[in-house]
Amino acid sequence: MGLFKNKKQEVNQINNKELKEKLLDNALAFLVNANEIKPEDFKGIQAKFGYLLMLENHGLEALFKIIKDDKIFYFAFQQNTLRFLDLSEQQFESVTQHMLDLHMNNT
Repeated sequence: MGLFKNKKQEVNQINNKELKEKLLDNALAFLVNANEIKPEDFKGIQAKFGYLLMLENHGLEALFKIIKDDKIFYFAFQQNTLRFLDLSEQQFESVTQHMLDLHMNNT
């Protein structure tokens, strides 16, 4: 019988501007290299993070999207790798809610 429960080391990083900028810079570089957008088209780009979590034994995990005009590009960061995803908006919202429920509402 323990008096203290081990609390999971899960930290919400959604307000960490530096981490967001690094992830977005890499995602934009990917999109430029894939000829999806041009550097001169960066004006007007929007980004939305579903989650940005630092998880014990997993490291940084994120789900975010970049919006340019009528195009939406989805990305995940897991296992120290940026991944370009083929998602729908419904899937983005569902995965976001699942991760927040799993990692942020049990602390």
